[in-house]
Amino acid sequence: MKSYKLGVIGNPIEHSLSPKIHSIFAKQTNIQIDYQAYKVDGSDLELFIEDFFKSGGDGLNVTVPHKINCLNVADEYSTDVKAIGAANTLSFNKSTNKIYAHTTDGAGFVADAIKKDISIFDANILILGAGGAAQSIIPMIHAKHPASIVLDNRTQEKIQTVLDRFSLVKSDEPSTRAQLTDLKNFSKHRSLTDNINLVINTTSAGFDGPFSWNEDIFTTKDTIFYDLSYNKIDSSTPFLSWASQYSDQCHNGIGMLINQAALSFELWTGIKPDINIDENEIFNE
Repeated sequence: MKSYKLGVIGNPIEHSLSPKIHSIFAKQTNIQIDYQAYKVDGSDLELFIEDFFKSGGDGLNVTVPHKINCLNVADEYSTDVKAIGAANTLSFNKSTNKIYAHTTDGAGFVADAIKKDISIFDANILILGAGGAAQSIIPMIHAKHPASIVLDNRTQEKIQTVLDRFSLVKSDEPSTRAQLTDLKNFSKHRSLTDNINLVINTTSAGFDGPFSWNEDIFTTKDTIFYDLSYNKIDSSTPFLSWASQYSDQCHNGIGMLINQAALSFELWTGIKPDINIDENEIFNE
């Protein structure tokens, strides 16, 4: 039986549930895998990836903060990776000795939003953060025709970089093209009834202390909060603990994680696993 050498790289990585999820997928599909979590510093990133694949590695998931810089090692990019400038999945072709970069984040997020009845169409969606995680979900959100996609980040310069990258995103139906803007412009031009319907946190802010955000983000009691991150200890995160004072509609990123992991697993093995996993099964050691 073929065995796959797989893993996930990030920093921090101790909280990762990816090894457990892929272990469940392997049991479902009767495939043997060795999937480990690796804490990798930015200065060691390129060498680690190269050594991993040279030593027989088949695939890696990539999480914060390496989703952009991992592209420096890849030989080929998928179309979606070229569009967003970030990847969350690397695969290795042992025939060509090439590393391929893919992204499954956007599709994973949209699939989980549909499952949770989170409406994207005609919604004002605020994304906190402007790094690789934020960029990875923008095209798939845009394809679902929200009213606007609003960005905010603690470092304002990074927002402009993302706005410039996606200014060329085209729609076959110009009338349904979402406005892509920053929070300052949204605030300046919004009407009194124009509020944020969905807030998506893509930052790691708060994992070293309580989460806070200094800007007014124009939410209501009906606003939905979604954190791409998750907490291995409980279902809440620092962001969701903060968000709970504004809304009782708060979701962590485990559903997205399961969906994007299934797409990665299929890329590596050619087999699509069942995504209907009980979260208790993930958290049980």
